[in-house]
Amino acid sequence: MYFFKMLYYEDNVPKNCTTSESITGGTVEYSNGGGLEGSVLTYHCKAGHYPFPATQRVCDRDGEWSAMRLLNGQKILKAVCKEILCPAQLQLDNGQFWPRRQWFKIGEKQTFSCHEGFVLTGSAERNCTQWGGWTGTTPVCDNQSEDCKNPGTPPGALRSGERFRIGDKVHYLCQSGLDMLGPSERHCLDSKEWSGAEPRSQYTYDQPDAVAQALGGSLTAVMDVSHPDFKKQEQALGRTIRVAEGRLNVFILLDTSASISPESFHLAKNATIQLVQKLDSYEVTMRFGIISYASEAKEIVSITNDLSQDVHYVMRKLHEFSDKSHGNKRGTNLHDALNKVYEELALLRENKRSHFNETQNVIIIATDGYSNMGPSPINILPKIRNLFGYKSSVDHTKEELLDVYVFAVGQQVNKQELRSIASVKKDERHVFVLKDYRQLGLVFNQMISDSAVTKCGVAQEEQDKSETPYTSKPWHVDILWVCKFTSRVLMKLVIKTSVTVMFHSICLKDKNVKEFYDYDIALIRLSDITISKNARPICLPCTSSSNRALRMAPDSTCDQHSEYSLNSINILSTIPEHSTASLSEVITDRFMCTGGTEKNRVQLTCKGDSGGPLFLRKRMRYFQVAVVSWGTKQICDSQTDVKEWPQDARDFHISVFPLMPWLKQHLHEELEFLP
Repeated sequence: MYFFKMLYYEDNVPKNCTTSESITGGTVEYSNGGGLEGSVLTYHCKAGHYPFPATQRVCDRDGEWSAMRLLNGQKILKAVCKEILCPAQLQLDNGQFWPRRQWFKIGEKQTFSCHEGFVLTGSAERNCTQWGGWTGTTPVCDNQSEDCKNPGTPPGALRSGERFRIGDKVHYLCQSGLDMLGPSERHCLDSKEWSGAEPRSQYTYDQPDAVAQALGGSLTAVMDVSHPDFKKQEQALGRTIRVAEGRLNVFILLDTSASISPESFHLAKNATIQLVQKLDSYEVTMRFGIISYASEAKEIVSITNDLSQDVHYVMRKLHEFSDKSHGNKRGTNLHDALNKVYEELALLRENKRSHFNETQNVIIIATDGYSNMGPSPINILPKIRNLFGYKSSVDHTKEELLDVYVFAVGQQVNKQELRSIASVKKDERHVFVLKDYRQLGLVFNQMISDSAVTKCGVAQEEQDKSETPYTSKPWHVDILWVCKFTSRVLMKLVIKTSVTVMFHSICLKDKNVKEFYDYDIALIRLSDITISKNARPICLPCTSSSNRALRMAPDSTCDQHSEYSLNSINILSTIPEHSTASLSEVITDRFMCTGGTEKNRVQLTCKGDSGGPLFLRKRMRYFQVAVVSWGTKQICDSQTDVKEWPQDARDFHISVFPLMPWLKQHLHEELEFLP
C-alpha cells in the first residue's frame, strides 16, 4: 500500500521547466524566478522586430513550456525575432502604384494614382508604421459606372471579381503568411452597398488606439439604436431596431486556460472591469453576464440574476474570481462557454418580462489560443442566431439584436476560427488582434467614438500626466482676442453651438467694493462645432441627457439633481478690506465655495482658470456644476506648481443651479430641461 501511495505522490509532483530557452536575435525573461509551474517565459526583440511564433509561453505541471504553433497547427521548437514589415498594395484596378514589391520596411512609403477618367478615393500616399500596418486608407480608382462602388483591395491581398452589379460577388485571398480578418467574400446588395466590412490581411497586431476607435464606433451603433430616444423606423442597410426602452445584454467570455499566466489573467480581469465601467456610462439599461472558460465554462455573473444590472456587484464578483477556480481542468473549450450563453439567452426568451425581442445582445470573447476541447465553437452560433429568428448568412448587418466581438490576444490563436465566430457587419470591425492583455486594457480604457455625438460628458480617461487635456477634457474651449492686450478666456462647451463664459463684471461703489462677480457668466452662440474626441459637450444638470447619464428616475427634478450632485463645503471667507458691504452682499447664494481645511481641501484654482468649469465625475461621465469665478488668494499661475495650499484660501464659483431659469430661456431649443 505504501508503495502505491509513493507512486501516486511522485506522479503528481509538479516538474520544473528548463530556463535555458533562447530566441534567435533576442532575449528571454522568466517570471517567478524561473521554470516553476505557472511561470511565464517572455521573448524580447529589439525595436522594429517581434517574436515569432509566440511572445509568451507558460510552464505547465509536466515541466513543459506551452507549445508554439504555426497557423496550420505545426509545432515550432525555436523562436526567432522577425523584422516588422508592411504587406504591400498588390492590386489597384484602373490605377498605378509605386514601388512594386511585396514588403515594405517601417518608414517606407507607397504612392498611388488613377488612369484618366477614374477618381482616386482613399490615400494617394501611405507610410509603413511600426505596427506593421499603413497610414491612411485603401486606395480605390472608380468611375461609378456600376451599381456598387469598386470595393478596392486591401494591402497584402488579391481580389477576384470584376463586376459590381447587384448580386455580384468578389473574393479576397491574402498572400502567403498573412491572415484574412474580415469577410473573404462580399456581395453587392440591393441597396447598392457591399456586405460586411473591408477585410484585412493581418501580419502582426492591431494598433490599440485604432482598435479603440473601431470598437467604440461599432458599440456606439449598438448603443444608439438601444437608446430610448432612437426613433429610426425605415428599413435600410444600417441598424434599425424595435426598442420601447433602451435595453442591452452584455456577455463577456474570458479565456482562463493553461496558456494564460496569472499576470495575464489579472490584466484580463482588470480590462474587463474597465470595459464594464465604460459600458455602464452609456444611457441604456444594461445586464452583464461574465463567463470564465477553460475545460469547462464557469459563470462569474449570471445575466439572469437581478444583480447583473448592478455594476458594483459585477465588479466585485470579478475581483473575487480566481484563476485557480478551474483547478487542473485548464483546456480551452470555447464551445462550452458559447453554449452557456445560448442557455442563458434561451431562459431569457422564455421569461416574458425579459423583453427578449426588444433587447440588444453583445457577446465579447477574449482568447489567446486554439479551442482544443469540445465541439467546434462555430457550431453553436447558428443555435444562438436561431433564438432571434436569424438564418445563416455571409453578412450579419440585419442581425439587429446580436453582435459578436472577438479579441485574439497573441499569436497562438486560430484566427480563421475566430473570424468565423465574429459578426460580419457593414462598415464595422468585430475581430481584433492584440499583442497582449495589457493592450486589451488599454483598448477598453481608450474606447470612445467620435460618432457618439448625442452623449454629453464623455471623455477618454487619462492614461498618464502627459495625456492631452483636449482628449481627457474635451469640453474646454479657448477664446482669444487679438488686440493691444491679448486676453485668454476659458469656457466650457454645453452644446455644439453654445458655450458658457465668465466675464468679470461690475462693482459696488457705494459699498467700497471695487470688483463684484455676481452673475459672472455669459453665453456665446457659435457656428456649429464638429463633435470629436477633442471637442465634446459636458453634461449640464437639470436636463434630460444628464438625467439619463445619472440613471435617475424619468420624473426626477432639478432639485433632486442638485441634492445628488453637490456636497457643498459651507465655509465663509473674508470680504475685501475697507468694504462696508455685508458678507451676503459680496458672496451671494449663487456662489459655491471650495478650499478649506485638510479634511475637506480641494485643489485651488490659479490665475487664468476663471471661466473654466467646476465639474464632477459620476458613472464615468462629467457634469458641470459651476463656472470658476474668483479666489481670495493668487498663489499660482499656469507655470507654477504649488505643493502647500494655504488653509484660509478660498475659491468661489457661479453655481449653474440658481441660473437654470436663465439657461433654460436661452437653450431650451437645444436642450430638454427638467421641471
